[in-house]
Amino acid sequence: MNMTWFIALLIFFIYGQSYLYAKWGLKKIIYRRHFNKQSVFVGQRITLIDEITNHKWLPIPWIRLESKMDRSIQPKGETQFDSSDQDVHRTLLSLLPYQKLTRRHQLVCTKRGVFELDSIALTLGDMFGFTEKFSSFETDAKLIVHPKIINKDHLSLPAQNFLGEQSVRRWIMADPFITIGTRDYQVGDPIDQINWKASARTKNNQVKVYDHTADRELIILVNADQSDDIWLPIEDEHLFEQSLSQVATIAHYLEENGETYGLATNAVDRRERHQKHRPFVKVEAAAGSTHFYHVLNQLAYLLPERSRHFKYLLDEYIAEQIKHCDILLITPIVTDELLTRIDQLRAVGHSVEVDPIFSNQREEV
Repeated sequence: MNMTWFIALLIFFIYGQSYLYAKWGLKKIIYRRHFNKQSVFVGQRITLIDEITNHKWLPIPWIRLESKMDRSIQPKGETQFDSSDQDVHRTLLSLLPYQKLTRRHQLVCTKRGVFELDSIALTLGDMFGFTEKFSSFETDAKLIVHPKIINKDHLSLPAQNFLGEQSVRRWIMADPFITIGTRDYQVGDPIDQINWKASARTKNNQVKVYDHTADRELIILVNADQSDDIWLPIEDEHLFEQSLSQVATIAHYLEENGETYGLATNAVDRRERHQKHRPFVKVEAAAGSTHFYHVLNQLAYLLPERSRHFKYLLDEYIAEQIKHCDILLITPIVTDELLTRIDQLRAVGHSVEVDPIFSNQREEV
């Protein structure tokens, strides 16, 4: 008789607790997910933080958190990805009454891009596994991964011409504040440029020789075309990523030197991917750290897709009545049509340097 009552009470307890978790298990469960940083560079570590609170008296024996996560965000140490689906990140935990639990996941970003973990699936159940309740939570966990910055010595020579403390090879003007020497007076030289001390010392009229400085903006143009056929997709994504890494590196050293620069490309911004007429991506020329990170964020949003043929972007710079500027053109292909437009850009007053990037240069950068 005692055993019968024990079995009856056990069955009642099992079904009773199953009923409690089915009805109130998901009540007052508060969940939040975020990254400890808003942006990082490729190869840097990031911490993903899960915060979950059981704001009621009923303990939770087990909770399973599942979310889709891009494979380029890889966990450090013991993997928490399901072996059958490498895109699913799983976490298993339990909660006491009125307990808040925080889990930190150490991750490494291996690819440029913008990653949004906008939802997570939460499953919980009773202690005997008879009941499972499911719910989904919206999250605002967003991570921007900037292109990798490389050493400027690994850049191609056309790009290096715009960096460092060397005399620039752009359209230049004399800087009256930087004197680098004197020379003999020539007919037509201004009187105010005569160096009287040097003239008295050499007993011959000497005029000051000034160094040169850039007086115009630098525009970095990135060609996403890898063939003349606009309908062909971008097949070599590594080459595309290499070009963006080169842009980020150039922008980094220009920002350090206080230079003014802008960016334009025919690659597609992921925020405009579904528009019928996708515009060219342009970042107006400016200087400073705020502008630098604005350029990096824009590079992170670029997709390996083309909005229109690159020649139409060049046509805009040829037709616009804008201030003459220095143009660094980063391109994986150099065609006769492209060379024609480069000549047209130079004809209207722009200085153009072509920086070709090829597949066989991968190991060099």
